Amino acid sequence: NQCTSLNIIATDWFMMKVIQLLDTIGVRHGLMLVGPTGGGKTCNYRVLQRGRSALAVRGVGDFSKVQVHVLNPKSITQAQFYGAFDPV
Repeated sequence: NQCTSLNIIATDWFMMKVIQLLDTIGVRHGLMLVGPTGGGKTCNYRVLQRGRSALAVRGVGDFSKVQVHVLNPKSITQAQFYGAFDPV
């Protein structure tokens, strides 16, 4: 349903990638989506975001509205982006 609203064709491959992102979010506290231009990174997280938010609005399960914060990696230093060990 969310794919249709974003004009995305919900192929088996694409939906598998959305499920993989969901699984990864479940076990990680932060992540980056990397890949080639046009690889579906933005569409992937937008479909997942809208789907989980729609379930929250309907009151299904233990879902809550999803907020996404997109970060330009060129706007901060590498240490700020990945974290750094401070021996002090």
